[in-house]
Amino acid sequence: MDGVLELLRRLVEFLGGVGPVLFGIVLLLVAPYVDRLLVRRKRISFRVLYNSKIGLGPERHSDGADPSEYGPPQLRQVARLLDRMSIVVIRIRNSGSYDIDPDDFERPLSFTFGGRLVWNARVSDASTDRLREQLRESLRFFPEEDQPAKDGLVTVRQRLSDRMARWLGASSGQGQDVAEPAWHGVRLDGLRMKRGQKAKLVVVLREADSGEGEITKVVGHSGKLKDAGLIQDERENRRVTLPRVTVALVIVLSSLLVLSQLSTPRDPTVACASGELRVVGSTVFMPAMRAVADEYEKACGDARIVTEATGSIGGVRRVVEAGANANLIAVSDGKSKVHHDRLHAEKLAIVTFHVVVNSGVGLATLSVDDLRKINSGDYTDWSRLRDDKTPLPIRIVSRDQDSGTRDLYEQQVLRTGENVLSSNECLDKDRNPSAPVIRCERQDNAEVIHKISTIPGAIGYADGPSLAEARKAGTVTALTLDGKAFDPETAVQAGYPFWTVEYLYAKERPGAGSLAASFMDFARSHALAQVRLAEVGFDPCVTKEGLEEACELR
Repeated sequence: MDGVLELLRRLVEFLGGVGPVLFGIVLLLVAPYVDRLLVRRKRISFRVLYNSKIGLGPERHSDGADPSEYGPPQLRQVARLLDRMSIVVIRIRNSGSYDIDPDDFERPLSFTFGGRLVWNARVSDASTDRLREQLRESLRFFPEEDQPAKDGLVTVRQRLSDRMARWLGASSGQGQDVAEPAWHGVRLDGLRMKRGQKAKLVVVLREADSGEGEITKVVGHSGKLKDAGLIQDERENRRVTLPRVTVALVIVLSSLLVLSQLSTPRDPTVACASGELRVVGSTVFMPAMRAVADEYEKACGDARIVTEATGSIGGVRRVVEAGANANLIAVSDGKSKVHHDRLHAEKLAIVTFHVVVNSGVGLATLSVDDLRKINSGDYTDWSRLRDDKTPLPIRIVSRDQDSGTRDLYEQQVLRTGENVLSSNECLDKDRNPSAPVIRCERQDNAEVIHKISTIPGAIGYADGPSLAEARKAGTVTALTLDGKAFDPETAVQAGYPFWTVEYLYAKERPGAGSLAASFMDFARSHALAQVRLAEVGFDPCVTKEGLEEACELR
């Protein structure tokens, strides 16, 4: 699907971009109105509104009896007459932009009715009385379409009386030898209509033969306006018309435009690859990796990056145990002590950690030696470390054994492992009453900070981004160690121990063009990824000048 959207986006670019396509849609929408309002053609439209038998003839009964065979002879003759007669009603209107005059016709508008003969006609529902009179005067009736039309409506009406008399006298055998006039059509000779005017032409017809069968329904027309004028049958269902073509093109272009916008333009600075990649490891760094993965997926629509916070040690272990083509990389807080030399590693960013206490402790700094004595159980109450001698138990909130943060704290600060686990709720030694310290464990740094901020006398450790909100709320204090804080410019000289470099680990060096290689390069060096890392407080190792000096130290 992403490939199709990308193709549509490129097609829009080929057509000139969003602006020209929108302009084309607007032009297509107004094209029918331009044809009607600006081109301003002369146009006559007509529509056959009614075309059926009069409906007063006798109907046969189900037993086959013909009612026209019964009754007085004169009534039977009228019944036979009406049974073969029909009415056609035609609406004629000036649907163009100009008035219509007789000189505008190359051939006048005419109507024929198949084999039916015209018996009578009238003009009704005209826009004005003058128009009705003009139309009555313009009617000319002709025997065949290619023959002159000399007879007007007055002649037709006169002959109608003769016809009726002849038919009504037929029962006594009179009048059958007189030839009937045979008008097969009517021509509007000298038609004159102002713009928007309309009228109805009503024509009474009779079948040419006196036999039985269905009434003829044929209505033909002819005529032609000069220049670009049009004579249109409004009932003709033309498959291809200007409005239909323009609507179809508008739908196609609009769909193309909308679908193309669903595809984010591919960033040419990203070496995209397709497939699925799983990133596991550090709970500290995983939210930032998710943000970086989102940026990569936006730029590379055919790639899917799945992130899972397993802890640094657990994540590296999964890479070690995975196959060579597992499409798996790990994020680790610091260099893996056990597996570093067996894996392909890339330095990603600098992560600073802090020792944190509940704000009620009232301290701003501790020495590294004090922390080691707290861990060993030499100090179990804050009264040993502050001026306020009010008793307040020291409650240690730690990370679990798969945590890279804990591993770093033990290596760089304590220089030994943490003391025994003695508490579940971090308040007292409910798990191991004989333990030298109160110490509980939590699975991620956010939980650690939550406990420290709510438990009096609590102490623990976490990365800077994890404790940012709690520091703003004033519920925790990030301590300096021996009065020192981390400065990436003078990392070694400052002497602050609690920081590390975030590592990316793969089973082996990813192949060129693979998703793992592409994503690892994007995460380390692309500007979009570096912005996401910096937003949460991580300093990228790769800069425009090369590898950050502090990253060379760990």
